[in-house]
Amino acid sequence: MPGRARSRYTTYLVSVTAERSGGRGRSAKPAPVVYAVMKPNAEAALAAVRSLVEGPVAVAIVGSLSTRVSKGLKLKPGEPRMV
Repeated sequence: MPGRARSRYTTYLVSVTAERSGGRGRSAKPAPVVYAVMKPNAEAALAAVRSLVEGPVAVAIVGSLSTRVSKGLKLKPGEPRMV
């Protein structure tokens, strides 16, 4: 008897970088912040991180984590965490 279909999660690394302002001065570019988030697809991971940040930012998938590392960090599905 087949069991309930389980959705598979991937832990994505999502980078958040502040957009540059239109000023002419040479200011230091802020370092990007990286979040780890467990979601079934990349679009859902981007949406979860976008909901956390405010202002003009660039959001991009920069990688993924293995299941072993995700368990070591005690990540839960849908819970973005800054790494």
